[in-house]
Amino acid sequence: MTTEDWEHFFLTPIDWIERERAAAPDAIRRRAGSTTGEQLSAATSPRWTPLPHQIPPEGDFYGWLLLAGRMAGKTDACAAYVHDHVHGPPCLPGPVPHWIAIIGPTLGDAVTSCFSGPSGLSVHSPDAKLATVKGSTIVRWPNGSEAKIFGTNGPNEVDRLRSGGNRCLAWLEELAAWRHLDAAWNHMRFGLRVGPRPHWVASTTPKPKPLIKQLHSGAVANVELTHASYRDNPHISEDIKASLEERYAGTQLGRQELYGELIEEDENALWQHTMIDDARVRPGDVPDLVRITVGVDPSGGAGEQGIVVVGKSGLVLPGDGGRPQHHGYVLDDRSCQLSPDGWGRRAVQAAIDWEADDIVVERNFGGDMAVATLRAAADALGVDIPIRTVTATRGKAVRAEPVAALTAQNRWHHAGEFPKLEDQMATWYPEAGWSPDRLDAAVWGAWHLKLVGTAARGTGSLGGELARKQIVGGRVR
Repeated sequence: MTTEDWEHFFLTPIDWIERERAAAPDAIRRRAGSTTGEQLSAATSPRWTPLPHQIPPEGDFYGWLLLAGRMAGKTDACAAYVHDHVHGPPCLPGPVPHWIAIIGPTLGDAVTSCFSGPSGLSVHSPDAKLATVKGSTIVRWPNGSEAKIFGTNGPNEVDRLRSGGNRCLAWLEELAAWRHLDAAWNHMRFGLRVGPRPHWVASTTPKPKPLIKQLHSGAVANVELTHASYRDNPHISEDIKASLEERYAGTQLGRQELYGELIEEDENALWQHTMIDDARVRPGDVPDLVRITVGVDPSGGAGEQGIVVVGKSGLVLPGDGGRPQHHGYVLDDRSCQLSPDGWGRRAVQAAIDWEADDIVVERNFGGDMAVATLRAAADALGVDIPIRTVTATRGKAVRAEPVAALTAQNRWHHAGEFPKLEDQMATWYPEAGWSPDRLDAAVWGAWHLKLVGTAARGTGSLGGELARKQIVGGRVR
């Protein structure tokens, strides 16, 4: 199969799904939607006979995570669940018995997948209507229930989750693909607080992001997990299954996208956990350092602020001989998700705690605001710390690859364990579609300390990029 074939099967609504559903007999579907356990829905979704993995768990769960490969029918299951919830016992008094949030990677994705697609609400709830009201996209049912549709692709979209009213149910479509996952997740939970049992359901193909790993491991209380692969859907023709197996069997992409496996690290990533472990040292074994810096990546607003402390050793003779070379050490990860004043103080406090020589901040997002934030924090804490800025003119991979090479050469060490940073290192790759703020902060520190060589100065080169580094306000030692 070609790449176009793969995109067709994975990204395009498939006509045969609707054809198979139309041929299925009407059935009363099992539902576990109240404190009384399993119930029968009198207003069941038409033309819907659930597969075993599409039947919700029983009991009063807080969340149902349907972690499944593509074509397993996870969107179908969640659309049917929302339909049953809408036609079940009212959660709210008055003319709007249910107020629901439907959240996807983008607003367009959520509308297409969750409402108008062949597995969406337009099939399960034919009497539901899509409307645009004062800039909001709403689904309305004849009984007065409403669902507001949200995207999570940018800071403004994430901030919109603050509005829309308090909700009794949230449907999280392709949760692992949300660009600003942590921020959107937090806002979703703040708004999920009305009715006798506010809860969420999620349909997603797995990706090894920290939140998905927490949900998968049971670290979040009262979350039920259902796992399925595309082979659990009998409506997929054997010819399609055979073609996909021939092309993707035994590959990491196939394990994740077809079988719904949660892969702990991505084979496309610049680092692997074994690389990091092999170069790791105990904090007490760090040699005398000639320079320490705090790398800061302030992010685009809705993500984390990367704050990583990095040190540079004196000349060290490599284990296999050769000329003496400097080694780099990740000393601390103070990354956070705070207000500008909060992350500014946190970065400056890290510099104080580690007696750092300076702070280096990436200024692409926020420009002079990042510098002003750090200056204000330094003044508030009563210290004078040099603040250096650098502007990225090339891609993240160009900057990160030489630092990954240092790790492979056993010259870039983690002094202790930094799980969230290491998860980013082992899962991010240039086409991943999300910004690794912690990784960026560490990489800026490595370049700033000249642990990696630079190209000759010139327009557009990485050497030129670093040569344009500024020293802010003359605050240099």
